[in-house]
Amino acid sequence: MQWNLFPSPLRALASGVLLLTACGDASEARLALDEESLGAVEAAMCGDLSVTTLSIMGASSYRSELASSGEWAVSAPANAVRLEYYLNGALYSSDERTSSSGTWYFNTTQVPCGVSHTLVVKAFPMVIDSAGNRTTCWNTSRSASQSVFEGCPVVSAGGEHSLAQNEGSAWAWGTNGSGQLGDGTSTTRLSPAQVPGHTGFTAVAAGESHSLAVKSDGTAWAWGLNGSGQLGDTTTTTRLSPVQVSAITGVSAIAAGGSHSVALLSDGTVWTWGRNAFGQIGDGTSTHRPKPVHVPGLTGVIAVAAGHNHSVAVKSDGTVWAWGSNSSGQLGDGTTTTRLLPLQVVGLSGVTAIAAGGTHTVVRKGDGTVWAWGSNSSGQLGDGTTTDRLTPVQVSGLSSITQVAAGAVHTAALKSDGTAWAWGSNGYGQLGDGTTTDRLTPVQVSGLTNLHSIAVGAKYTLAVRKNVTVWAWGSNFSGQLGDGTTTFRLTPVMVTGL
Repeated sequence: MQWNLFPSPLRALASGVLLLTACGDASEARLALDEESLGAVEAAMCGDLSVTTLSIMGASSYRSELASSGEWAVSAPANAVRLEYYLNGALYSSDERTSSSGTWYFNTTQVPCGVSHTLVVKAFPMVIDSAGNRTTCWNTSRSASQSVFEGCPVVSAGGEHSLAQNEGSAWAWGTNGSGQLGDGTSTTRLSPAQVPGHTGFTAVAAGESHSLAVKSDGTAWAWGLNGSGQLGDTTTTTRLSPVQVSAITGVSAIAAGGSHSVALLSDGTVWTWGRNAFGQIGDGTSTHRPKPVHVPGLTGVIAVAAGHNHSVAVKSDGTVWAWGSNSSGQLGDGTTTTRLLPLQVVGLSGVTAIAAGGTHTVVRKGDGTVWAWGSNSSGQLGDGTTTDRLTPVQVSGLSSITQVAAGAVHTAALKSDGTAWAWGSNGYGQLGDGTTTDRLTPVQVSGLTNLHSIAVGAKYTLAVRKNVTVWAWGSNFSGQLGDGTTTFRLTPVMVTGL
């Protein structure tokens, strides 16, 4: 057997303390170490060494890539440093720099969006002797940390146009005959185009032919078709570029229906504007409203949704309230009577999320189950039948749901494992299962995992993955899938140019 002796500067100072390693096979032999002596020498050598500087000059995350840099310095006789990089508490990588000061760099890709990430950098002083032997002072270190958050893109699907908010900018694609893409033209776009002249957007909502957005300052903006005052600018003039919604500030969420709009303010009140032929404004009248009006009797609201001609809200106590058209029982009060004021949905509590489709409504409860009511002509309620329901029924076979979305006659949900499920009408492939077969119970969307959110349009579906990419499937008459074509897609394709 052959033996190699590797003394370090530290061990050379400890008389009689040697480490012997067996080479040539997997076995090792070690002589007994005088740990007390070694520890004393290490303390003597490292006692005067320190990392005098360790800084993080900046950390940022963009499109699923996290990057950071900073400076370090060590005190003499240290002449090198070991740097360790921890991401969210786990050691990600390390390196050693042979200098008494310098700049460090860290970069990684595939960082999930939508969550905060913490980078911790640890530095340990080192001594490298003339023979190249290295001693690391493990008990003398310094650390610096910084948290970074990258929000995921926010998407919304309308009649035949799509919206996305990413890094504060709004993007739009699909049909544009009424200026619903907000780019100052009426030109249809087969791939995303940025809405010019505006930044600071935090949310977007696509209606049948109009678009809404919220800015970080709490103002609401709108563009597109305005025949019923759905833009809320006190006129009925169609707008090819964004205009500010009048009379409201402190907006925290927004929803776009067929030709009406709904806003949730930070104080928990609800305001609506636009078409009101079926009482979807909720002010007790059937008068169209070209500027926002307060919906009476609603406080403590945490989420809102807008269907084609009905509106829905969920309160902090988990109850659901609905108003407007009720032709298929979409208000969930056990009748088909139109309601001009909000009324509570029957037999439902513990709700945390809502979605309103063409003539049906879907909610998620806190226990991860999904419930639906209203029109069921194509199985969009997911209960295994095509029977309309005037009160909520549970969607079959779904659990651990985190989000729900509803379109004209199909519905989708996102599970906590990052998969998407869909049911209802599938004539254009909007369920994403590779067929055009309607489904009366949920089926898994093909080939998509690691999802962050989902949105449903009239006859198509959008989803955002945690790697910041956006995917689409279903009808593509006007390029609303954003893949540069007008080809229908039975399974998800990636939206290009975002």
